[in-house]
Parts: sequence; C-alpha cells; structure tokens
Amino acid sequence: MCANILAATWCFVLDLQIVNLTAMTVEPLLIPGKYGPEVEIILYRGDCIELLESIPAGSAQFAVTSPPCNIGKPYEKTRHPLTGYLADQAKVISQCAEILKPGGSICWEIGNHVHEGEVYPLDTFSHLIFKGLSLHLRNRVVWHYEHGLHSSR
Repeated sequence: MCANILAATWCFVLDLQIVNLTAMTVEPLLIPGKYGPEVEIILYRGDCIELLESIPAGSAQFAVTSPPCNIGKPYEKTRHPLTGYLADQAKVISQCAEILKPGGSICWEIGNHVHEGEVYPLDTFSHLIFKGLSLHLRNRVVWHYEHGLHSSR
C-alpha cells in the first residue's frame, strides 16, 4: 500500500522500501537522521532548530513539520504560555523559510492550544508569523474529530 506517490513513477511504501514503477524494481529505503548535501529525505528525531541550522539556506524544496501543540502531551517537555510558545514557533518557521529554495513549500501541521477550557486555533496565530516572512497561504486542511478534545459526553 502506498503512503505517498511522487512524480507518478515513485511510490514510498509503508515497510520502508522504494518501488520504481518505471524499472519495476524494489529497493530498501535508507533514511538518514542528519542532513547531507546528497540526502534526498531526512527523518530527524531531536531539536528541529539543530537540524535546520545544519541545512544551507535555499537548499530545500519542501519542509514538513508537526510541532507540539503545547497542550501538556507526555512528549512535550514543558507547557509554555501562549506568547512564549508562539515565539518559539516563530523561530522554527523562520528557520524553515530560510532553508527553502525559491518556490519551495512548508507543510505546517498544527492543532489547537487549550487554556482554561478555551480553544485557540494555532494556525490563525502562525499565519501571522508566515505573513511576516512574506510567505503565502496556499492551502488549509482542517481535520474534524468526533473524539478526544472535541467530543461531548
């Protein structure tokens, strides 16, 4: 089963193999954990600022990130006030913009911040950060959940 199809001839599959549909071959997909100029894809686990600082300006066509939503999940080290959280995200967004090639794109997957029972949609706040860097919103996907935070009893 394909997780993503690129350029109509390449298909990344879930068991980390790459299938070349033109040559009808299957090869193992080796994904490094750090940047190198010859690397086509990176899966990095750690502080994203450290990774972004290692990538030369103007060298990435596409950056994908899913920052923590600052809602107290176990993987979040600490919960910050909204203003501090947004300042941290502004640093990451700025670094992502710095590494993009002209015409490059950022996929910024973000959720909501919840404080004292009130929901703050983080994409509305981060949109202002992107605009401040002269980046333009081209698409917006909103997930509708009928479980978890948005469910009722």
